[in-house]
Amino acid sequence: MTDGATGSTAAPDGQEPAATAKPAEETPFPPRKDAYYSLFVITVVVLFTVLDRGVFGLLIEPIKQDFGVTDTDVAILMGAAFSLPYGIASLFLGRIADQANRRNVIAGACAFWSAATVACGFVQNYTSLLIGRMAIGAGESGYGPAAWSIATDNWPREKVAFATGVMGIGAQVGVGLSMFLGGTILLFVSGLEPLQVPMLGIIRPWQWTFVLVGAPGLLWALIVLTSKEPPRRGLGMDKKVQKVPVKDVAKWIADDRRTYIATVGGMAIKAFILVSSTTWNATLLHRRFEWELADVGIILGTVMVIIAPIGMLAGAKLSEYWTKLGRKDANLRIVFYGTLLSVPLQVAGPIMPTPFWVIAFSAAAGFIGALGFGPSVAAFQTITPNRMRGQMGALVQFCNNVIAASVSPIVVALFTDYLFRDPMDLGYSMALNAAIFGTLGIIAIAQGLKPYVRSYERALRDFGN
Repeated sequence: MTDGATGSTAAPDGQEPAATAKPAEETPFPPRKDAYYSLFVITVVVLFTVLDRGVFGLLIEPIKQDFGVTDTDVAILMGAAFSLPYGIASLFLGRIADQANRRNVIAGACAFWSAATVACGFVQNYTSLLIGRMAIGAGESGYGPAAWSIATDNWPREKVAFATGVMGIGAQVGVGLSMFLGGTILLFVSGLEPLQVPMLGIIRPWQWTFVLVGAPGLLWALIVLTSKEPPRRGLGMDKKVQKVPVKDVAKWIADDRRTYIATVGGMAIKAFILVSSTTWNATLLHRRFEWELADVGIILGTVMVIIAPIGMLAGAKLSEYWTKLGRKDANLRIVFYGTLLSVPLQVAGPIMPTPFWVIAFSAAAGFIGALGFGPSVAAFQTITPNRMRGQMGALVQFCNNVIAASVSPIVVALFTDYLFRDPMDLGYSMALNAAIFGTLGIIAIAQGLKPYVRSYERALRDFGN
């Protein structure tokens, strides 16, 4: 397959390209102030994308009580109802991000999912909440491909892990903040009576959480429009954005399959385990140790807000340092080491005998896993041609949110409902999930370490920084 920017031909894994070309003429990077402002604006967008997800984990028991549903029903709400529309819509929005103004794509998506989150505060039954979650999923899929592509055009190769890592901080702070705010809001509204609203129905106290976390995103969508769309780099002399057929993207991936199994597949498996932990930790502490959900939210949220940003910044700095030293596999190797060390903690954490040990193991796994977030995004972005980056980002989102996020909560619920047959054995279900898929993740990343070096060298040769 030929990359339109360079005229080079991708080679099968382990072979030299059939032809090489001089890297495309370099486009100057945007002014640093514009890059930092764009990064700040997008990081806040990322924060908003995960606010509703973290809050939802605190609302499992109230939803079950008011709508009369099972763990599996709630797992569908948290997983497939959100993730299937997310993954499907991202495939279309990723192509749009490769051709249109990416800033505008992010702003429109932010407004859409924020409105859908607010709407979940007024649903009257399980079916309505299911539809609301589907709308949120479709809307949130619009930010990732566009945001990662912008970061790769705003920053030099060695800084891409820093930019994507900062965005990841937004995600982790968002989850932590949602737990903290969610716990605080639940505490505040716990004494309120259900409110009868004409033409809308009954608004239950817990539903105000959706309204309060969704409304700010509507305003932030306007702020996104004040940032600048950076010039696309590596497009060749004409600087024109051209459509790349899906079959060409598929061939590019197939020719470099071992690298993309490690970068895209490994990232998806990591997401599989992370979603399980994020989704069920609050319920685990509530069921096993009878902690109040409001207290659980505040504690887990505080821990996450402190731990995750430190880990992500450390991983980004390590990536920058190793890349400057000439380590071509720096990004993927950080992901590998982080996965190798965090999986045992994720297996042991849910079955610890006290809530404090559960939290401690979860925090340690979260810190080590966070080291690889920025590098994991940089790993596939920096080896992919500009015209394909949005679509590659969409593929990552599809894997993370359809194959991983939609299935992981259900796997844990099925283990609990049908294997262990006891809601109090939720911790064993979470541990088994981490053991199985953590092992697969380690294998997937390890087999791609050497092929990744060849992919990185080709990227430098064909489309430069």
